[in-house]
Amino acid sequence: MEARRMLYRPLPAPARDVAILIGRVILGVVLFAHGWQKLVINGISGTYGQFEKLGIPLAIVSASFASFVEFVGGALIILGALTTTVVALDLVVMVGAAGFVHITHGVFAQDGGWELVGVIVAAELALAAFGPGQFSVDHLITRLRERERNNLRQQLQKPVRR
Repeated sequence: MEARRMLYRPLPAPARDVAILIGRVILGVVLFAHGWQKLVINGISGTYGQFEKLGIPLAIVSASFASFVEFVGGALIILGALTTTVVALDLVVMVGAAGFVHITHGVFAQDGGWELVGVIVAAELALAAFGPGQFSVDHLITRLRERERNNLRQQLQKPVRR
């Protein structure tokens, strides 16, 4: 029974937060790099051309959206800021990438397959499920808001002097 408990025991909180931080930063760097490639290396017109050749609908809108979400969203994920929103937006990009480009090419990325998209989706779902962790802007903002709420609550509970 003890061995079974050991197998299912989650990481202690500090280790969990470090693991989330490492995973979040790696995911953010990958997204940021892909956004950089679309915006700077290929340029939005080059990215638009690629999207158009691949038959992606509304290629200019799709290229602009994907580039922006990956570039800005990647930076925000690194910081752990607006994490849930960024994950939701990038899931739209990844589902589009899988559906319009990668799904028909098998698993392996070297063949144009969906493995990278799948790993990004899995990482984003884990981030959505577990949150950005303690070492994030989102966590800092939440703590500051809680502190403000508690201070306001204490102020409202003080007796009024007349």
